[in-house]
Amino acid sequence: MIIKKMAVGNKDEAFIEEKFSKNLNIISSDDNNKGKTIVIQSMMFALGNEPTFPASFDYKAYYHYIEFEEKEISYCLCRYNNNFILKHGSILMIFDNVSELKRYWTKHIFKLPQIIKNQIAKIVDPVLFLQLFFVGQDKKNTSNIFHSGFYNKQDYFNMLFDICDISGIDLDEADIQKFKIKIKDLKNERSILLKQHQILKSLKTPISYLSSTNDKASFGKKIDEMEKIHYRIAELKKARNMVATRKAKWETTLKELRSLNSTIDCGQLRCMDCNSTNISFSTSKKNGYAFDVSSVEMRTEIITSINEKIAAYNEEIEKYGIQICEAQTELQEIMDDEDVSLESIVAYKQEVFSASDAEIKISEIDEKLNELKSQLLASSNTSQSKKGKQNILITALVEKLNTIFHIIDPTGNLYFDDIFTKRDEVCSGSEGTVFYLSKMLALQEILNHNYPIVIDSFRAEDLSTTKERIVLDLYKKISNQIIFTTTLKIPELGKYDKEKGINHIDYMDHVPSKMLSKDYVKSFIQLLTNLSMQI
Repeated sequence: MIIKKMAVGNKDEAFIEEKFSKNLNIISSDDNNKGKTIVIQSMMFALGNEPTFPASFDYKAYYHYIEFEEKEISYCLCRYNNNFILKHGSILMIFDNVSELKRYWTKHIFKLPQIIKNQIAKIVDPVLFLQLFFVGQDKKNTSNIFHSGFYNKQDYFNMLFDICDISGIDLDEADIQKFKIKIKDLKNERSILLKQHQILKSLKTPISYLSSTNDKASFGKKIDEMEKIHYRIAELKKARNMVATRKAKWETTLKELRSLNSTIDCGQLRCMDCNSTNISFSTSKKNGYAFDVSSVEMRTEIITSINEKIAAYNEEIEKYGIQICEAQTELQEIMDDEDVSLESIVAYKQEVFSASDAEIKISEIDEKLNELKSQLLASSNTSQSKKGKQNILITALVEKLNTIFHIIDPTGNLYFDDIFTKRDEVCSGSEGTVFYLSKMLALQEILNHNYPIVIDSFRAEDLSTTKERIVLDLYKKISNQIIFTTTLKIPELGKYDKEKGINHIDYMDHVPSKMLSKDYVKSFIQLLTNLSMQI
């Protein structure tokens, strides 16, 4: 993946950066507030990240645009608040939120990692995915992920495992426990059957009494299981309803667009207010996107996009329906209490069992026991294999992190036993900067990903010149696109201008706190026009 261009602006002011190369890029300035962080954050925001703009920048008032290339296909993506427009080739797509964007992305651009979150399989949001290759300037915490809240460190690890195809196990812990309970029950039933004749001769029913006690003890557990499944069903239904509502809205929009016909033989469609033949379409009343649908070609593009969106909604609704049905079946199985204890049968219906019946029943139990044990063993082997691979992956990452860290800082006395530091372990001064530089490089080398590595303020906390030189030499060796930013001191100005392997993008001439200007507005509006947008 290669970032080719970014832009941010509105109809009053804008900025465009298109000088990126495919290799190592360094955006520098001679002071802060020259726009470096806005450029980086705007790019990431356009890709779906959570906003971390400077407090003085009202990001909601601007359109955020990025062009990138993946497998020799160029994509243009624009974001305004939570709405996205994506274009590649002749395909134009409209997304109402990050969830719609990531579903399309994983289906048509490249597969995004998937994890289990709140008992539901979920494509990870960009706010987690981008942390594989992006480090912002602010809110750094080496002991945790960025934007921790909905996601946590375990989600981050699970994302890594999915990327390496070593996520999960064939049977989850709940299934394994159910299997073990079934095996225990079958063994108890077999044991009782072997003593059946003594039980049949006895007039007392102590085993029936024990069974009732066991039923009472397990009743609370059954209620807990039912509540968990009920919660899962409610969440799935809520998600399905939201998708159905969006689908209905776009179906209505589709009907309205199809009803437009500017080539009527007996007249023209005109605005009743201004008598214009130009007709625009907006994705909603609140967002800032509008499209000129006066021409058949434009309407066709929009209609194609909406049809794709509706098809995606249908797919989502069907998926949720299947998951709801599975959960309802699971709930029904728990609620059904058809099992009649053997003790009750012995106590009240001794005639059901004869000696030959017991032999047949024991044979059936042995067959079930062998089947369950085989499944558990296979699952255990698979689980242990995957857990082993997961441990190997984390170990490799940690070793690579430490190796790179001590190459950059040979005299450092820190040694990490995880890819996150301990909560009470503080990386002081430039140690935190070296940690993130090492971590991003370790992730690239171990995962062998092709994403651009973007680090805002890569020399933060006064990274020494010697360490900087080592960092640049290390990053020049990988084929990924690199985008760094830094603030240079006066004696350092021009230091990257002629250095081989570095594309230097100089922001020294930018007016502090005023990177956006009217000079870029015409070109910026043209970028949006290429997306068939009007602002």
